[in-house]
Amino acid sequence: MSSELFFRAAFAILLLVFLISVACMRYLTRRSAEQSSSDRKGQHSRMRIVAVALFAPLWWGGIILYVVLPSRIGFLSIPLPNWFRLIMVCVAALGMSFALWAFRTLGRNWVHALEAPQFVRRKDNVLVTNGPYHYVRNPIYLGAFTFILAVTLVAANWLLVLPALALVTIIYMQIGKEEKMLIDRFGDEYREYMKRTPRFIPKLGSRR
Repeated sequence: MSSELFFRAAFAILLLVFLISVACMRYLTRRSAEQSSSDRKGQHSRMRIVAVALFAPLWWGGIILYVVLPSRIGFLSIPLPNWFRLIMVCVAALGMSFALWAFRTLGRNWVHALEAPQFVRRKDNVLVTNGPYHYVRNPIYLGAFTFILAVTLVAANWLLVLPALALVTIIYMQIGKEEKMLIDRFGDEYREYMKRTPRFIPKLGSRR
């Protein structure tokens, strides 16, 4: 097996496992929430819709071309060394595992950014601060962003890397809305959590 074929296979497997795992997690958490209350239907984040409308088709188009017809986009290849791409395979697997751990820990408390009215009215939500939430406030985003950027570097093609950067940037911009939603729901409890827990970068060596 050539090195390029290996990286294409690794890219496809990682992406497929990630998408299936996230879909299963979201289905299970939504099903659990719906069983406890009928007031669960919310709107998708407008920011996420904009991201999908503008950049996702380009990204998915690049993915299809890279996996099925890589020669068509070979002129956009990034000359990354194989050892670096192999490291990115490992980083993508770690990012995916971290995001899924966070999904599992959050469980039925998971919510879209613009579902604030429904979320604030829900009285059965709890502020999750254990597991990965002990180290960072947004472990799902941290794991997902790490996975997206790492897996596109495995592909080493500008047609995947540039749209991925745009998607990550746009989705990152909605985190402030989610944190405001959590402040509205949990008040001082979440403000204290924000003081002791960083948004993305864990405090190495900290003891709490």
